[in-house]
Amino acid sequence: MRLGRRTIGAITGAAATLVCAGSAYVRWYDGRAPHELPITQLVRAGEDGVASGYWESVAAPLAVLGAVGVLGGLVRSRLLLGLAWLTGVATIALWWIMRLIGQATDQAPPDATLDYGRWLCVGGLVLLLIGIAVMGPRREEVEAPLSVFDDEPPE
Repeated sequence: MRLGRRTIGAITGAAATLVCAGSAYVRWYDGRAPHELPITQLVRAGEDGVASGYWESVAAPLAVLGAVGVLGGLVRSRLLLGLAWLTGVATIALWWIMRLIGQATDQAPPDATLDYGRWLCVGGLVLLLIGIAVMGPRREEVEAPLSVFDDEPPE
């Protein structure tokens, strides 16, 4: 059985979104995982505390990314995989920017360390982008504009 490029890209993209969603359970910052960090850390520097629930944590957008990405892989949709990628990039970029602002303004703990979980998420996002690129356009998307010229022009 031979898999087409769209199927390979869809499988790669869906697996990559699961890697990103799984990174929510690996330490990101100061020994804490995203499911322990409040979602307000995406918009406020120096925000500390513990998330009151899973859907109020930084892991919530990563869970949405995983669900949309798996759905996109099942239906082989570059649009859904692209939306999942944008969700992941927005989450990691906002979180990282707020950490940098917190460190610049001395609102971050001085002994805080960055752990490997965020790199797992970034790697998953790169793999997702590769999966989207491998998928390429559908065959009908490439041939559709040319089919306009196949028939005789209307009189």
